Amino acid sequence: MNLAVQLQKFATALVRIIPLKLADKVATVISLVFCSLSGKRRGHIAMNLQHIFSDEHLSRGQINLLIKKTFVNYARTMVDFLRLSFISKDDFSVEGYGYENFARALKHGRGCIMLTLHMGNWDYAGAYVAACGVPINALVEETEPEMYDLYTRHRERLGMKTFPLSKAGYAFLHTIKNNRVLAVLGDRDILRNGITVDFFSGRRNIPRGLGDIIIKRKIPVTFGYMVLNSADKEKRYLAVVEPPVFFEGSPQEFNQGMVKKFEELIRSFPDQWMLFESDWVA
Repeated sequence: MNLAVQLQKFATALVRIIPLKLADKVATVISLVFCSLSGKRRGHIAMNLQHIFSDEHLSRGQINLLIKKTFVNYARTMVDFLRLSFISKDDFSVEGYGYENFARALKHGRGCIMLTLHMGNWDYAGAYVAACGVPINALVEETEPEMYDLYTRHRERLGMKTFPLSKAGYAFLHTIKNNRVLAVLGDRDILRNGITVDFFSGRRNIPRGLGDIIIKRKIPVTFGYMVLNSADKEKRYLAVVEPPVFFEGSPQEFNQGMVKKFEELIRSFPDQWMLFESDWVA
């Protein structure tokens, strides 16, 4: 029996019966306790922030505050991820812009790649897009089988179809053949076979071959993201899908353009870049 899976099942049952505001409060307390106990992950986030703000010289107090906010934001997004097991389309709280850009991209009949990153709530975003009737696939990380099956049920319940990263080639073919959207997280080399690029003041590995297939197949690309909204907003999330573009340069130019866009987004929402691992290349 996988303890982590059992805990998530218990948490799912809990968020089903308690109000969302109370679930947020519980998640916040747990996240701050975990933050105080997890020096290793605090260090990883601090390293991310140092690269993001390398030219601004944040104080230790500012860094610590952003670290705490990152833990809290992650916990709140996990509450919503767990709620995917039972909510309907009408239960989503999203202020969305640019969803017509999916139709604009798909009118070419070649599918569409939505480039996104580990920022905000990418699973909630995919489920919401699917609930809105957009034919969407997603490449997802492969975890321990029992956990993977649990996450797949959450992700696919409202219509999104997922593919493990080991079957990325098939996912691209399925997307093109059936003229669907494929969501790809491009800011982390999960398979450990990527290429190294300049990223803020450091260097990171990103997925290999992404630009090659997009350029070769002439697949339109959109950038999209969904982040927690500020407290004064009516809707819980802000979601943006940018107009589709075609890349015609080299794969290297594609990578540079993708990273530049990711840097802009991360600078706008630094406490919602949910990477708790040390992925910087020495």
